[in-house]
Parts: sequence; structure tokens; C-alpha cells
Amino acid sequence: MNASQIIYTHLANLVDDKCYPLFIPENIPNNPPYIVYQIISTEPDNDLDGITGHEWSNVQIDVYHKYYDDCLKLSHEVINKLNKIKPSIYHGVQYVRDDSSGLFRGIVEYGFWQTIEV
Repeated sequence: MNASQIIYTHLANLVDDKCYPLFIPENIPNNPPYIVYQIISTEPDNDLDGITGHEWSNVQIDVYHKYYDDCLKLSHEVINKLNKIKPSIYHGVQYVRDDSSGLFRGIVEYGFWQTIEV
């Protein structure tokens, strides 16, 4: 599975399927919570024959919520779900208030393997 499929499979049910790559679509009602994710970088696993299709992916998962305590709770639920991916590395979380939306945002960073088509 690629990283996007892995993230959606593990996290979408936490936010009633409001889990999106890169941005929240414009036609979505303003009804948080949301999860927005992006792949920050990948490190391919190559061999002498070339690309294997396996990559270590570093991802950023942004958790948006109207209330700070709920943002903390949902961010920890995200971390617990992603921790079930083996192997995976939790790189930390940061909390901010998103000025453009007025929502609280948990920025979760994780790394895990993905498989891409070659």
C-alpha cells in the first residue's frame, strides 16, 4: 500500500472520513474535526537491479479541531493508530492555532514503509 492508502485506512474513521491529502477541499462544509496529510520525504530502497518499489516515507499529519483539548485528544488517537504500523517511527507532535481557520492544529510527524508501483 502507498502512504496515502495507509494513512486513510488507519485514520479516516476518527473523523467521519474527513481525511484529505494536502488540503481540505473547498466544497467541504466547515465542520471540524479534519485530518490533512502530506508526504514530506521518501527514501527509496534500491538494489542492484534498480527501484524495488519500497520506500521509507516521512509524513506530516495535521489534525484540526475547534477546541484545544479535543485537538490534543484526537492527535493522541492518531498517534496510537499510527503506532500500530510496524515498523514505524514517531517523530513528535507540535500544537498551534491556525490563524487562517481559527482552529487548533496538531502537527504529527511519522515515518513508515510504503510500497509504490514500479
